[in-house]
Amino acid sequence: MSEIEKLKQIPLFRNFTGAMLEEFSGCFKHTTYNSGDVIFKERTTGDALYIIVSGEVVIEKAMDTEGNNFKTLAILAGGDFFGEMAVIEGVARFAQARASADSVVYEVERRQFFSFSKDHPVTGISLFGEILRTVSRRLQHTSSELTMLFDLSRLLLAQHKSPAEFFSAVIDEMRIYLEGAWNVKAYGYNMYNEEYEEVYSRDSFTREGEPRALPARPEGGWQDDNSYTMTCAVKGRPLACAVFERSDKLSPVEKNNLATIFNTISSIAGSAMVNIEHQAEAAMLEKLRNRKNTI
Repeated sequence: MSEIEKLKQIPLFRNFTGAMLEEFSGCFKHTTYNSGDVIFKERTTGDALYIIVSGEVVIEKAMDTEGNNFKTLAILAGGDFFGEMAVIEGVARFAQARASADSVVYEVERRQFFSFSKDHPVTGISLFGEILRTVSRRLQHTSSELTMLFDLSRLLLAQHKSPAEFFSAVIDEMRIYLEGAWNVKAYGYNMYNEEYEEVYSRDSFTREGEPRALPARPEGGWQDDNSYTMTCAVKGRPLACAVFERSDKLSPVEKNNLATIFNTISSIAGSAMVNIEHQAEAAMLEKLRNRKNTI
């Protein structure tokens, strides 16, 4: 496949003519990164936009000063772009970008971009307009995420009888933020019989065939283009899991965005369930002490 044909596959260039794509590909270089290569580090001065032609890039935030632990903020695939604020405002990078697979990207430096837009105004304006439209959609997506996290924070402050009850409430709360028709089932892990027990079920569409059986040891992640398994575990100890199944197939971009949300919710829910367990144990011990004192 020629470079122009590859560019035609990228949503950012959906309104570009062949001539406009020729202009673009002739002005900006493309770079190959091996899996694991850091494209740019957090807090470095940014001056370039990156457009992914192929591969996968993780945007991640350092969780310690040494930079040994990172939290994934987004997973980007072919057709996505990142680093746009460096071109628009020239600000420092707020996170690190790392190739999580062998990747090919176009690197568009700020100075080159504005020079290109001056020399090729129609192409430059079209590219800038597509960038702004995508950024606007991302902001709407982020706003929805923040609203969901705010609603979930109320659950963290409430009292819950058990981790399973809390997890059921979390799934019911986040379900309303999922776009499209989804069937959702949630399970709590019973450590005594070492099995997952259903604690929540909500269907929005009728699926064909029998419901997918939950494996004895479910693995988190996308099972196909429609279904995702979210697992909650702390230090290797299973706590709960949920299976999300949408009626329509999801695009790679949608899957990456949702995976980031599911990972965030999984981390929050797992920590909260451990705290609820500790609170329940403490309450039980207190009851036993009081009963002993009254005998």
